Amino acid sequence: MIEKIEQQISDMLRNNKALSNQIEDNHRKEEQRLDEIFLDVISILDAFTREEKVIEDHEWNKSEDSQKAIKRLLNAKKKLNTLLEKHDVNKISFDDGMSNDDLCSVTDTEPDPEKPNGFIISIEKDGFTRNGHTLRRAEVVIVKN
Repeated sequence: MIEKIEQQISDMLRNNKALSNQIEDNHRKEEQRLDEIFLDVISILDAFTREEKVIEDHEWNKSEDSQKAIKRLLNAKKKLNTLLEKHDVNKISFDDGMSNDDLCSVTDTEPDPEKPNGFIISIEKDGFTRNGHTLRRAEVVIVKN
């Protein structure tokens, strides 16, 4: 009788562990799906940024009417940023101005004897984190002497 009870307890513990592992696996898969969705949202933000640059380069933003139209369109960009912030997706910032291999990829280097190696000259593409992990690394140009 005791052996049967011990066996049932052992079976229940094994089943509980299997269910726990399944829950963790489902949670991990859900987080990966959310990451993919947020990366898609970030790609839309990238499109806005590219188009803002085109508008500025062609000086299409000079008239008052075009400035109003651009401002209305950029409301969508603001809403996307708000959505990302709401879900703990944050733009990576480099407060000290130095590159970090975990957070950025170097796309180019330039010499500058007045700045230390690894100093970020420009951020070509913003990077983002979500819930403490890197969602997308920033693409940067750094100093290399």
